[in-house]
Amino acid sequence: MDKFNISSLFEGKDAFIDSIHNRFARLSSGFKNIDICLQGGLNPELYTMTAETSVGKSAFMSSIAENRAAAGNNVLYFSFEMGEEEFNARGISKESFKAHLLEPEKHAYTAGDILYRKYDETIRDFTDLPYLKYERYAESFFSKCGKNFYIVECAMDRISANDIKDLTIDFKEKHPDKPLVVFVDYLQLIAADEGDSSQRDRKTKVDVAVKTLKGLSNLLKIPVFTVSSVPRSEYGKPQALGTAKESGDTDYTAGIMIGWDWVGVTDAKNKEAADKEKAECKRRGYRKMRFSVLKFRNSERDTSAILYYFPAYNFFTELDPEHYSPAELVPTNNPQTIPVPESEEDEWPDFPDNAIHV
Repeated sequence: MDKFNISSLFEGKDAFIDSIHNRFARLSSGFKNIDICLQGGLNPELYTMTAETSVGKSAFMSSIAENRAAAGNNVLYFSFEMGEEEFNARGISKESFKAHLLEPEKHAYTAGDILYRKYDETIRDFTDLPYLKYERYAESFFSKCGKNFYIVECAMDRISANDIKDLTIDFKEKHPDKPLVVFVDYLQLIAADEGDSSQRDRKTKVDVAVKTLKGLSNLLKIPVFTVSSVPRSEYGKPQALGTAKESGDTDYTAGIMIGWDWVGVTDAKNKEAADKEKAECKRRGYRKMRFSVLKFRNSERDTSAILYYFPAYNFFTELDPEHYSPAELVPTNNPQTIPVPESEEDEWPDFPDNAIHV
């Protein structure tokens, strides 16, 4: 039984005091009201966000990841759905939309504009969007967070929770000097450990994944943020504890459980009301989303914050577009603005060393 460490609380007093004086640095989500709900931002805990499909949960999580990378932290993003090319296109699209909000004469491009071809009726053929059209936005995106954002594409490989743990530990050993935040998108797609017959059913597999990610957070004292889908039987309902698909130990193990709801749709009284709100959102170009703290192990639960989500451009703002000008929707605490060439002939300037820092 020597493997168990049994000690009195008094023996740990000095270590506790030392931890208070050397508290983990505050890592903002990039959204003030969400930081308030989370008692300052991201702490060394396991965060699990539950949501229906196609409501922007991956877009929201990647926005937080980009904010942390832009602030100079290392981000390790395990993606089971999106590849690096799609990540880049989404980030570039967001930069173009922010430029459009500040200067309406500038054109905003969607990720689809960048990734796919469009049919041109005048020439009766498909055309690509020239890179020069969005080059300045690509440079802005890569200069802000590209140096600190590391993506692990998991779609083609069987990546288990233990693989995530081992890769993260190895990464931290190689990059010990910067704070690290880990994102996993998403929980149900994590593979079972090879040779572990107990993980044959999905519930057990998810239980093992959650416990492993929680252990990783505790071991390295880092935030680990993941998302969980919900069963179709829970569609059209506000998120609550216990709605996570194959939730098992998810509700018990995660330090913070978060609900992500489309206001006016997931809380609508009937399908007709939900369809009406969806049509209105499509017309105006944005959705009203609710971020709710369903469980907070050591603090207040049942707090919430509202975000406005422009899905075409993967852009989130805390300001109601009905009451603020488009320019006011762009955060003022962005990383240093990088000058861009006014014409295709102009040369790009050398980016300053601190361009990625807030």
